[in-house]
Amino acid sequence: RVSAAFEKASGESLAVDPTTFTGRMVEKSELNAAHDGRVLEGPLDAPVEGKTYQRLIDNEIAGGLVEDLRCCLVGGTPVIVFRKRRPLERRFLNENVQVLLDEPRNCYSPEEIAVIEAFAAEIGLDWGGVDVLRDRASGKIFIVDANKTDMGPPVALKLGAKLRATRRMARAFADKFAAKKR
Repeated sequence: RVSAAFEKASGESLAVDPTTFTGRMVEKSELNAAHDGRVLEGPLDAPVEGKTYQRLIDNEIAGGLVEDLRCCLVGGTPVIVFRKRRPLERRFLNENVQVLLDEPRNCYSPEEIAVIEAFAAEIGLDWGGVDVLRDRASGKIFIVDANKTDMGPPVALKLGAKLRATRRMARAFADKFAAKKR
C-alpha cells in the first residue's frame, strides 16, 4: 500500500516484482515496526508470504552511515523532521547513532513537501510519521514506510531537542484539531 500511494503521489515507482526485478532490492515485513528488512539480489524464485519488495534506495551519507528523514505529520502536513543516522550495516534496525531535529523546509523542497502531503492524503494519514529516504545518486526522495502510531522523538535525540519536538508537535496538533475557545 505504501509503494502504491507513493507512486500515485510522486509518479516514482518503488515496488518491485521480486521474480522479475534484476538488481538489489529490499524485502521487509508488512507488519508494523518489524525492523526485519534485508537486501537481496533479484530476481528471486518466489516471493515470501507477508513480505513486500521495494527497490533499494541508496541513502548512504558520509562516515558509512545511512540517513532516514522521519517526517512527523499533523493534519497531513510535515511539522518536524528527525534526521536518523545509523551504520550502513545496521540500516534496517532502530539503533540510531545520531538523531538531529530539523525543519521540513530544510530537508525537502516545496515540491517534495507537496508529494509528502499528497501521499498522506492518499493513505488517509492525518497524524503519524513517514520514513523518507533521499537517493544519493538521483537526489530524489522516496517514502518507504508510514506509521499511524508514530512514536515521537527517537531515543537517541538529545533531551532539549526532544522537548522542543514534543512542544512543536503538540502545538501543531492543538492548532489543527482542538476547538478554538472564544
